[in-house]
Amino acid sequence: MLTIAELVSFAGGKSMSAVYDRAFLLSPQKRDQLMDLWEVQRYGRDSFGDPDYVCIYGMKPEEWYGRGIRLLARTTVEAVRDSLGDLIGQDVDDAARTAPPASGYVVIDPFAGSCNSLYWLLRHRKDSTGLGFEIDSTIFELTRRNLSHLVTTIELVCGDYRSLLPDYRFPADRLLIVFVAPPWGEALSPTAGLDLLRTRPPVGEVVDFFESMYRANPVLYVTQVHQNIVPESLADYVRRFDWSELKIYDINAEGMKHGVLLGSKRWAPAG
Repeated sequence: MLTIAELVSFAGGKSMSAVYDRAFLLSPQKRDQLMDLWEVQRYGRDSFGDPDYVCIYGMKPEEWYGRGIRLLARTTVEAVRDSLGDLIGQDVDDAARTAPPASGYVVIDPFAGSCNSLYWLLRHRKDSTGLGFEIDSTIFELTRRNLSHLVTTIELVCGDYRSLLPDYRFPADRLLIVFVAPPWGEALSPTAGLDLLRTRPPVGEVVDFFESMYRANPVLYVTQVHQNIVPESLADYVRRFDWSELKIYDINAEGMKHGVLLGSKRWAPAG
């Protein structure tokens, strides 16, 4: 049975026949549209059998929507959900606890999007500040407004991190936690898996840029990955780190499991 909101939307000319899945939400005609609450719930129901699938900022859809938080269709698909963000935050916190004494912690996301990844990393490392860069002005404005409804220490900047990061200098004893999650684009193949050399930009280039900027700081790189990774690309990537560990989480999303590759520079987690 259709809800009142769905009936109103149908009367307004929106098609109710479409299946609300990844392909539809990322399609040219839908990707840049703001999602109504019933659409967010429909996506969760159609794709995962759960109307509350899109949990972000520690809230279910009805709660975050009621607070004035809004998502584009493409962000609804691409945002790191709470269940994944929570696991990533726990593992990053466990690793960071064994780092050398630091004057403070800064969590940086060069591809911030919804900032839900930053939200969860900061939720587990409460003594940290967050810095996010978003090159898409539409996403930036929407996320900026969304963050205004939350209590957070995230500073969100509009633009390319490569041109803006030089404005941010941190003491050498400040531990940096860098979340590396550029768009996968065509880097993910259903047969070969995720090719880390083909993300946009390649994840190795992201690390190399940060290393050129912060040669003295201890850094923990947190790279979002897929359960299947092209072996050659993984080998090329991990050679950059002094220590690395791959973690795949037992959470299925659209038929695949996500995880992170933790990699450190100028220190190694104890044990």
